Amino acid sequence: MKKFYVFLLVFPLFFIQVVPCGAPLYFTEIGPTNVNYATAYSNGYKIVPVLQTFPEDTLFAVYSYTADTVNFAYSYDRGQNWNTNSFSATLWGNSHCPSLDVYNSLPYVVSEGDSGGQGEIFLKCPFDYRIPQRVSFTPGHSTLPAVVIDDSFNTHIVWQDNSNGSWEVYYCCAHYDTSVSTVVNLSDNVDISDIYPSISIYNGDEIHVVWERYDPSCYSPYSIVHRYFSGGNWSVEDTLAGSIYIPLHHPSLDFCHGEWDISGAWEDSSAGNLDVYFYQGNLSGFEPTSGQSRYPVVSTMWTVWAYAYWEDNSDGYGDIYGIMYYNPGRENYYKFRDVYGDEDMHHPNVTNCYVVWTQGNTAPYKVMFACEGYPIGITENQESKINSIKLQVTPNPFRNKINIMCSGFSEKHKTGLEIFDISGRLISSVPLTTNNLSLTTDFNPGVYFLKVDKCEPMKVVKLR
Repeated sequence: MKKFYVFLLVFPLFFIQVVPCGAPLYFTEIGPTNVNYATAYSNGYKIVPVLQTFPEDTLFAVYSYTADTVNFAYSYDRGQNWNTNSFSATLWGNSHCPSLDVYNSLPYVVSEGDSGGQGEIFLKCPFDYRIPQRVSFTPGHSTLPAVVIDDSFNTHIVWQDNSNGSWEVYYCCAHYDTSVSTVVNLSDNVDISDIYPSISIYNGDEIHVVWERYDPSCYSPYSIVHRYFSGGNWSVEDTLAGSIYIPLHHPSLDFCHGEWDISGAWEDSSAGNLDVYFYQGNLSGFEPTSGQSRYPVVSTMWTVWAYAYWEDNSDGYGDIYGIMYYNPGRENYYKFRDVYGDEDMHHPNVTNCYVVWTQGNTAPYKVMFACEGYPIGITENQESKINSIKLQVTPNPFRNKINIMCSGFSEKHKTGLEIFDISGRLISSVPLTTNNLSLTTDFNPGVYFLKVDKCEPMKVVKLR
């Protein structure tokens, strides 16, 4: 069963607006940083929304502030204003390579802490005063953690470690502040370098992991390797891509939380230049440029539209290129310097339509945020919300029949019930003569929005 969300829109006036590429709704500075890799690396998520409203009001972000400290930031107005605090993410007071996800409105951060020159991986909720939870215990150096949390609060964490004399990819499932599962060596190869793991959820509840491999004994020594966990078992390895002469670097999985089959991106130089390659999903294929392209990231929304970014130096300076895809077509890439200024820009990271990056030519650098907007735009007028009605829908998700209650309904609401599809197209309008309505639908399975006059529009999902 795929995962479905129910989102309440909190704005009183709803209209359809297609947001053009390269024209963000707004961008802001999250805070300063002393390192130019603050939002690196793209193996783990650096910004995540709380999926309770659509568009999401609450956003969490995490990034490196110095070489040994991590900052945690949060916004309650969709990124227009940010609060930023230092974050004691490990037992040893230093933190590296943060990544985060959200469960039940709370953020959970994984990061590396070092003691005696060896790194271990820790899990911590920034709003919890208890000590960080250690999830790795190895004699080697553990680093580059990434995390994703499923619907049952199982916290899935991957990282790389060199305990066996070569870099390996490790996994564990943590239950916050209670227990950590047996650590699994996913790569388990001697004299082979397995690095840069990325983790995500696909096909409802499957946990997927990819990483970069160098195997000097193999005819194609460079590859992107993949395994997934389903039905209580790990799959055997499969190779998503291989190369004889050219390394494949920095794989990152799509942030879609179960709404998609596996999709992601990595760096590929097969065509003679360092380009980015998007694997499956809406943006499948190469994105060739004249410069060196690195650190690609992608986020797909409900399989319908997607946002993709990467770092590029085609014009002789650091820039970020972006693509917005909206079914049934895609837009060409655009450059962040055309929108966000003329400083160097590095290390993009994305979830949904929210992207962060590191910007600046000298320290202190800046951690920047942009809301790129959804194809369905939302705006708010200045009228009072007091007289707006609200919708309650049961069941949701539904199959054929849906019950709708309109609290606050009166005769002044003359527009009736309007139903929009996910592209913003009005597909039906139903007269309202009472505050209770039972509706039998004949439209296709998918995501729809219900609206009555100045009500709070509601997202509903029709199942197959």
